Amino acid sequence: MGNVFVDVMPPAHWQDFERLTLDYARTVWKDDYAERNGRQGQAQAGVDVSGYNSTQKEHTGIQCKKRIWKTKPGADAPSSTLTKKEIDDEITAAKSFIPELDRFVISTTAPKDAELQQYVREFNRNKKNGFSVSLIFWEDYVEFLNNNQELMYRYYENVLKYRQTYDPVEHYYLLLHMAFNRPAIRTPFHLENRATDFIDSLAATQNAIATGCLKDRDNHVIDQATVPKKKPKELNAAAKLLQRARDISTKALADKRIVEHTSLIEIRDRETADKLNELRSEAVNLLNEILAPMKLPTISIDSE
Repeated sequence: MGNVFVDVMPPAHWQDFERLTLDYARTVWKDDYAERNGRQGQAQAGVDVSGYNSTQKEHTGIQCKKRIWKTKPGADAPSSTLTKKEIDDEITAAKSFIPELDRFVISTTAPKDAELQQYVREFNRNKKNGFSVSLIFWEDYVEFLNNNQELMYRYYENVLKYRQTYDPVEHYYLLLHMAFNRPAIRTPFHLENRATDFIDSLAATQNAIATGCLKDRDNHVIDQATVPKKKPKELNAAAKLLQRARDISTKALADKRIVEHTSLIEIRDRETADKLNELRSEAVNLLNEILAPMKLPTISIDSE
């Protein structure tokens, strides 16, 4: 995307802001299983997104506070900001979240506010408060997006096109990076919770290669890109490896060499698990052979 810092407006809809916040959490916390809490209309105990921050070793919850911009996009004027009372109210609500949080974050599309930052710092000095509190402002999101190309393409494709920095081929491969960079492909097979989820994830990744459409486990579209007219042979080979992994795991389930339990899988044939790990590793390596020369982020296979 080059070295020019791209400024972007906050999402127009609160659902998109929550989705962006979830991607922020999964990326910054290094937690593939960070999740949105409940759905609209359900009691959420003051938390929209929750997970485990692997860097800080903290169970963390985020409350999203979208603000309406006062002027038309492009005008140099901020939106309304948070208030101290809102912060206090959200902290009170988050104390009922189960399990207890180590850190509570209030994220907002509002601009940075030094007075509110000081207010939170003073709150954190009282060790009896139960958890620490942080604020994330829209400037923090903009910096995050500029440092994470695949998410900038996902949320702000039209902005990049307008500013003539959009590369449809780059977009496609960043989408594939996102498709491959999931636990089903990156982590050892014996760490899977369900073999059927593993098979579904492989199918979704194959579909992303073929169509340029990436969907989540609920079949919602995550991102879409144009498929290059001529895909490299490495990509076609990777798709075939994923198909072999699907075939092997499907047959192993049918033959009871892999048995699903409520929250884990039982592997009765270690050779099958080793083969699945080998196939996913080969597929990732083939994709990395394309990504690396393009100076795009590559994917690391997790160790045992």
